[in-house]
Amino acid sequence: MKLSIRTFSSASFCHTHPYHQLVIALQGGADNFTDNGDGRIGPGQCIVFPAGCLHQCIPDEQSRFLVVDLEELPKTLQNLPSLIVSVPVPLQMYCHFVEKQLEDRLNPVLEHSIGELFEQLLHHAIFLPNIDFRIAKVIEHFEKNISSSTSVAELASISALSLSQFKKLFKEQTGKTPGQFLQQLRMEKARALLAHTDYPLSIIAEMVGYSDVSSFSRRFSFYFGHSPRNSRKQ
Repeated sequence: MKLSIRTFSSASFCHTHPYHQLVIALQGGADNFTDNGDGRIGPGQCIVFPAGCLHQCIPDEQSRFLVVDLEELPKTLQNLPSLIVSVPVPLQMYCHFVEKQLEDRLNPVLEHSIGELFEQLLHHAIFLPNIDFRIAKVIEHFEKNISSSTSVAELASISALSLSQFKKLFKEQTGKTPGQFLQQLRMEKARALLAHTDYPLSIIAEMVGYSDVSSFSRRFSFYFGHSPRNSRKQ
């Protein structure tokens, strides 16, 4: 694996390479043209160029990208319905760390370790298909305000869609209702907090939007099939 920061200031020509390549937008965006379909990426999105894929990348001014060259694509990025996917927030954060580290100093040993961890993250990340930017804004709102309860009408306003358009498009894009999607985010975060922190159960419940520990415990038990306390013991 090779990681590099690119601006593609002179890369407007069509080309191919014998390895797979991921282009992750850190700042700005780019229009991409390939023999497998066209598309545009912006921050929080990635385009996958399989080995041998003829492609052209035309970036916006002052755009920056993390480029990942791979000999083998992780299973999470194989057989995609679209070349463009949404990058999970934790992986986005790691990409920005990589950007700062690569620009700080040359350290082959550290870069090798960064690459190994990056590869592990790719293998375990859940990449959503390219999400309509209006729905992506709502998902970003959920992730940043996971403990808050926002009405469907307010979510529709965030997406700049009518209530009926929003509910229909959200279900089409994610396969879930807004409530189901938020519940999944909350439960996964709660499970991670239980596993990796010593926060009391009451604090974890508050962090994922539950003022009542009993309600949180019932929901968690229903979702995972065991109680939060049992989850912490595993």
